[in-house]
Amino acid sequence: MKTKLTHTAKALLFVLILLILMSGASQIVRPKDNTEEQWKHDSSAYGVLGEPENTVDVLLIGDSELYSSIIPLQIWDEHGYTSFNCGSKTQSLWYSIQFLLDAFERQTPKIVVLETNTIFRYFTVDNILLHSAEILFPVLKYHDRWKIISFEDMFSPVDYKHLNANKGFLFNNNIDPAQTDDYMTPSGSYKYITPVNRMYIRMIESFCSSHGAKLVLMSTPSTKNWNMARHNSIERFAKEIGVDYIDMNTMPSEVPIDWDHDTRDRGDHLNIYGAEKATAYLGKYLEDTGLLTDHKDDPACKGWNKALAAFVKKYRKDLSFHTRK
Repeated sequence: MKTKLTHTAKALLFVLILLILMSGASQIVRPKDNTEEQWKHDSSAYGVLGEPENTVDVLLIGDSELYSSIIPLQIWDEHGYTSFNCGSKTQSLWYSIQFLLDAFERQTPKIVVLETNTIFRYFTVDNILLHSAEILFPVLKYHDRWKIISFEDMFSPVDYKHLNANKGFLFNNNIDPAQTDDYMTPSGSYKYITPVNRMYIRMIESFCSSHGAKLVLMSTPSTKNWNMARHNSIERFAKEIGVDYIDMNTMPSEVPIDWDHDTRDRGDHLNIYGAEKATAYLGKYLEDTGLLTDHKDDPACKGWNKALAAFVKKYRKDLSFHTRK
């Protein structure tokens, strides 16, 4: 009996030492700011952490459909609302909720918009467990930073100051036409949403509600990713949880996408020309909610005018939302 207790004590001591070492290593290698050089992982989306505290009105989360479709600086130009696009490649809901939690540590958005393509991304319990472990011990995610880390960086405090120039939007002016023969063909069928994904959406809605934010589900235009079966499922689920649902794929008059011109990769993602149209509609929706305030004269948001000017200067030949004024 005594020998068994000794082995147990040794095992517990080993685990304790291992946890201490992992915790120490995590402090050393974790990114101390949100620059691309430091983060490597989705630094554009994590640019929201560099925004001045409590200055972001609208938080947008989702996958590449989102960062290709919504231009926060256009919303600022046309309405004076501050929004940030936290879209990232192949973002699953377990990652979406992390963006939500991180952003709300510094911001108090009144509206959270979730792009719905991520709702159909399959993930497993293993993904959730690994992600949870990476949160507890960042060394698991950032162990490769030892190659670039300096002695000063090892022990410096976390300080997020980097501002993403495009507020998370990915500019692309490539034109690659899409086939639309079967796009949004009427159907009474429904696309299956896994129980885990349903649970995560409810968690996101509950979090938003408890923090005074309105959750909105939004489907941006995509001939490759969207169809009526997906629309039907999201529409039904949105009603179940009592949130608004915007499907831009079902409103050709309000969001007049030209699929010969407004996509960069045959209908998978929008280019800048399609993004302007999708953004214009979302901006009007946000205005109609009556929840937001025009901040163009707010000293705390003066940096947004500088960001807009830089954005327009860089991409002027491909823009119409500002240059047409």
